[in-house]
Formats: sequence, structure tokens, C-alpha cells
Amino acid sequence: MLDKASLRKILVLLVLLSVSALQLVAQTPDPIESIRQHYASINKNVALYRRVKKYLSGFSAEGGDLVAYFHGPTIMKIVATFLGETGKSVEEYYYWDGQFIFIFRRESRYDKPLSGKVVSTTENRFYFKDDKLIRWIDENGKQIALDKDEYKEKQNEYLKSSKQFSDGARSAKPTIEDTP
Repeated sequence: MLDKASLRKILVLLVLLSVSALQLVAQTPDPIESIRQHYASINKNVALYRRVKKYLSGFSAEGGDLVAYFHGPTIMKIVATFLGETGKSVEEYYYWDGQFIFIFRRESRYDKPLSGKVVSTTENRFYFKDDKLIRWIDENGKQIALDKDEYKEKQNEYLKSSKQFSDGARSAKPTIEDTP
């Protein structure tokens, strides 16, 4: 049987361990919040980055272009614009510490072919951590469930295009060709 002093010591130890555990949990950063902070920082500093422009061939019906933003040798942001008869899409790829972290995709539809007059716009947000899609917010502001078939497809699609665009941005060639 434990005396009161021993029980008190055990209780104090348990309280201290609980407080330490709570502090550790509080210090563990939320990956989505961290990505949002990096996104804001990159956009705040985008004017300071070196710009590289490339043409996109085979990605859309009417062509497109890509602008990569470099901080030294590191890509921070890529903006890919895809042109079509009935609209255009813009995908913004974000990188932090050499890791692909986020895509903001905006799709605009024209009132008639090639008019340029936008009648509707949709936006999707894709959050990545360690080459895994960890959250997808669709055009309705709803989070898409991880178990949906299209979730894995989007992950693979954007990992492939991120690599293709990053490699193309670093290349000496003026055009990035779509490869199957």
C-alpha cells in the first residue's frame, strides 16, 4: 500500500506527463495550415523570384504557357495556363523545401467558342504532403473523401504533371511537350 506522499508524487508526475503530452500535440503543426502559410509566403515574395517562361505543346487544344518562379536553383511556384476553344484553365503549383505541396486550379468557361468572355469559373484546391494528396477541396468548397476512385487518379495526375513541369522549367528547351 502506498502512503499519501507517494500517491501525491505519482499524481504530480502524471499531471506533468499529461501537460508535456499536450504541449507536444500543440506543437505538431497542422499540415494544411502549414501549406497555407507557405502559399502566402511564396505569393508575397513572388516578385523577388527569377521567372522562366516556357510554351506548352500538346496539353490543350489551343496551346498554353508555363511560368516558373525560382529562388536560386529551387522552384517555388509554377503557373501553367491551358487554352481551349470554350475556356481556359490555370494551374498554380507550389513547392516548399523542394517538395510539391499544393495546387490551386481555376477553370474559366467562355460564353461562346474563342470569345474570351468568361461566364463561369470553378476552383479546386489540392494539398500534398510527402507526395501524397492529403486533401482535395472541390469547386463547391467540399472536401472530397479519400476513398473516392478519382482521388488516387488526381494524385497520380498531379504528381506526374508536377514532375514534367519542373523538369521542363529547368530544361534549356523553350517548349515543354506533353508525353504519354
